[in-house]
Amino acid sequence: MERRWCAEKFSMSSDLHEANGTWQSVTIHSDRYDTDLHELARTLIADAKIMMVDDEELNMEILQVHLEEEGYRRFVSVCDSTQAMQRIREERPDVLLLDIVMPRVTGYDILSLIRADEKLRYLPVIVLTSANDAQTKLKALKLGATDFLAKPIDASELALRMRNTLTAMAWQKRMSEVDPLTDLPNRVWFTQLLRHKLDDCRAAGSVSALILVNINRFKSINDSLGPARGDEVLVAFGNMMLQCFRQGKKQAWFSSDVPGVILPTISRLDGDRFAVYMPLSERGELDDTLAKSTETLIDSLNTPFMISGQPIYLGVSVGVSILSPQTQSIESLINNAETAMLFTRRRSDKTFSIYSDFMDAKARELLSIENGLRTAVDNGEIFMVYQPKVDVKSNQINGAEALVRWLHPEFGLISPVNFIPLAENSGMIVSIGEWVLRESCFQARRWMQMGYVDFRIAVNVSIRQLHEPDFIDTVKNALIDSALPPESLIIELTENMIMENAESNVVKLQKLKSLGVRISIDDFGTGYSSLSYLQRFPLDQLKIDRSFIKEILSETCSTPIVKAVISLAHDLGLSVVAEGIETPTQLMHIRRLNCEEYQGFLCSKPVIAAEFQELLESDYRHQA
Repeated sequence: MERRWCAEKFSMSSDLHEANGTWQSVTIHSDRYDTDLHELARTLIADAKIMMVDDEELNMEILQVHLEEEGYRRFVSVCDSTQAMQRIREERPDVLLLDIVMPRVTGYDILSLIRADEKLRYLPVIVLTSANDAQTKLKALKLGATDFLAKPIDASELALRMRNTLTAMAWQKRMSEVDPLTDLPNRVWFTQLLRHKLDDCRAAGSVSALILVNINRFKSINDSLGPARGDEVLVAFGNMMLQCFRQGKKQAWFSSDVPGVILPTISRLDGDRFAVYMPLSERGELDDTLAKSTETLIDSLNTPFMISGQPIYLGVSVGVSILSPQTQSIESLINNAETAMLFTRRRSDKTFSIYSDFMDAKARELLSIENGLRTAVDNGEIFMVYQPKVDVKSNQINGAEALVRWLHPEFGLISPVNFIPLAENSGMIVSIGEWVLRESCFQARRWMQMGYVDFRIAVNVSIRQLHEPDFIDTVKNALIDSALPPESLIIELTENMIMENAESNVVKLQKLKSLGVRISIDDFGTGYSSLSYLQRFPLDQLKIDRSFIKEILSETCSTPIVKAVISLAHDLGLSVVAEGIETPTQLMHIRRLNCEEYQGFLCSKPVIAAEFQELLESDYRHQA
């Protein structure tokens, strides 16, 4: 009985095969798979280890002659069936040709033992039998035979069944070890690679690096553009990784690179995480190698991915762990790279981090902080401070920027630089951000009722909040419940934030603007805004980043960036706020450039509501 399931189920090869006098075309539905399987079939035929178990040596010699004509080169012959299982475990063949009728230990016995063995149960077994009765074949099938060959062996049928068996193996291997989206090796294959490399480095005393690369805020891209566009981003990023680490050379997942050419190996582990195995000739070259590779990666990310005609900017966090003879396990190696990656994500001054022991203690501390953050609002640990926004011409306070602070019961006052990224990564920023928005609106309304009728409150919003489906309703409800006039609320977003998925953000901001609120771009000048998009965004205000204000050392010094930003904003019909004003000289300089407002320690640091009210009252008495 000829079994066609391999070809029909797996659509394995585009070659034409002759079987029972008819020709059938077996096709792959993807050119990518077709190329891989053709190449793999050639590789498997050349590399496949074929074991033959038969008590007749002449039968095995005939089989070997036929197979050598087809290109097979590696053979193991076993004529003593009592030794078969031991030899199978030692040799680990790719295909077993097994005679059924043998003295002492039959083919049925061996087949049963193979399928009961955890490591051998998936070994392809082609049964050789001269019996034509259905009962013999049915018994072999029930025991797990892969295919049959009738004795005497027909050379063309042997070649076909061997090729089909190996190609079915190839397809199953591809399905289990290759990421279907990016066509990169998956976590299963990559973990196996690392285990082999760990064995090698223990034997040779060598070192290498595991590099973990995580796409920052990928969920927001997926949520705003949809899963289909998110998949396009992942494919484009995978191709960019190949370009950065392998000069664009795709690695065949089933074979090694060209001998003598040492290139890193890239895998998509899951979701938005990619991994790179990087061979090193010595430990001392690690920092330089990683710095160069990471610099190439970051430079590449400065150019946006064009997805359906829309520019998408990506950021990454990179963590590294060292594979050495001292590595305890592959699991610890991956966990260490994950710890280093998270360390990088929380440090704006680093592009990558190499794992060290102190990070574990830091990770435990951060876990404690993250757990505490979940109940911080309910426990009254989160509170607001307000920094005055001052009119440059009149020097009168006309509003404030609302800033959140956290007094942890164990660690004390925790900087927003430390807990805001945690909140964003965990998603808690949504609930915390809503509390901040509502608290700020109610506080601003109280000050307006005290007589400061023109008071405006600025509230920072994260990209995670902006992309929440109910964000517009959240803002609307905060305004209604607090009775704050919409024009008294300023929503602040960072420059880089709105340029991520700019097209969808234009729509989102237009809906926000329709509520009547004002929209401000924070930290302007530090990102990569497109002037065409600046014209399309419904903006009211730009805030010049404090890093440019620091360059103002005298009233008449040259500050071309500050001057250009103010001029650009005015041309676009926007007002300007200068952040970080600390000296009268800086204030005089921006006044000469017709900047409308400023924030900074020259007026006041951020203070709690009661102290801010004192500032308002003092300012009001002074103006009176």
